[in-house]
Amino acid sequence: MNRLIILLVFFVGLSTSLQAQYELKNKPFMDNVRFTKIMNGTYLPNNLKLSDIQGSPYLSEKFELGQIRTPEDSVFTNLGLRYNAYSDELEFQKGPDIYNVAFKTIVKRAEFGGSAFTCKSFEVDGIKHEGFFKILAEGKATLLVKYKIRFLDRKEVGAFTDYQPARFEEPSVQYFIAFKGHDAKMFYSKKQLLALLKDQSGAITVYLSKNKFSLTDEQGLVKLMSYYNTL
Repeated sequence: MNRLIILLVFFVGLSTSLQAQYELKNKPFMDNVRFTKIMNGTYLPNNLKLSDIQGSPYLSEKFELGQIRTPEDSVFTNLGLRYNAYSDELEFQKGPDIYNVAFKTIVKRAEFGGSAFTCKSFEVDGIKHEGFFKILAEGKATLLVKYKIRFLDRKEVGAFTDYQPARFEEPSVQYFIAFKGHDAKMFYSKKQLLALLKDQSGAITVYLSKNKFSLTDEQGLVKLMSYYNTL
């Protein structure tokens, strides 16, 4: 068989409204191996464990009850979900075990903790990637934010002093805009923003002249995109 049909028996007891089955090309829906390796240090420098590191790779370590919708609109409900911004992975609980969603593009939309995430393609330095984004505003254009948490290895502070502990930094953010059926596009400047919204550049230019805000002002961006989506 060219494609392996993965029956959704994994979620029996977790979901009250599983819908049908999902096809993946030789890929399981969930993967406990990578998470286990992260926990025991295999994926981190110096074989550090997460318990040895200050800070957190998560936006929130708590699992929040939510659901995942696939591109075929199958829905998995009653899942405990959280987002790992260091590894850019969506994790969920199944009984006492913790899993990664093994194939990002299976997630059309994940809702948990009052937030919604989606998987989109995007480019960085000419290289195409797929990753998770938090949805901030929706309509004909969608405003997205990409979180990134960097890991800093431990380092010696001085010749006769102890090491500075390894740590995860606070999340950094970058904003993107996506149109239906297209990759997410990153913007750093108002010029780039206007280029992405070029079909309404006149109205957006007037809006920006009347509403002064920084492109790091998330609420300002949300209001702008909400306005754009009414045009």
